Amino acid sequence: MPLFRKVLYPTDFSELAEIAKDYVKKLKEAGAEEVVVLHVIHPLEFSLPQFEDPFALDVATIYAHIPEIEKAILENHEKMLKEIEAELRSHGFRVKRVMTVGDPKDEIVRVAEEEKVNVIVIGYHGKGLIERILEMGSTAKAVIKNSKCPVLVVKKREEG
Repeated sequence: MPLFRKVLYPTDFSELAEIAKDYVKKLKEAGAEEVVVLHVIHPLEFSLPQFEDPFALDVATIYAHIPEIEKAILENHEKMLKEIEAELRSHGFRVKRVMTVGDPKDEIVRVAEEEKVNVIVIGYHGKGLIERILEMGSTAKAVIKNSKCPVLVVKKREEG
């Protein structure tokens, strides 16, 4: 049985996520068959009315309570997920799209467990000195710490 049969590919649609997607494609050579493409929406990214627990909301609830411009953003995210799905299918993968709401580091680990993936492929931005000192914003670091499966960390390519 292939070591990396089922892959979780979380994306924020950034340049670094695109680089990580190249690594996902290369895992086909290592026997990968299926990719779960995940996009996590942080509830604080949208102008939501006050809810008791905004982290407990799903995408449909958020969609029903946000202004039109933010609905357009969600629709654009869904369109980008479909494009990624089509691209990965063209490389021979079975693909499942997941868009969820919550803290990305928690949702990535949760979806990885629920989907029983064999590896997570995630980009790492490599923050500067101040961010490292304050331990701010490292989704990849939290995923590595809390994941029960291997995590392939992809760093931004150096220019030159």
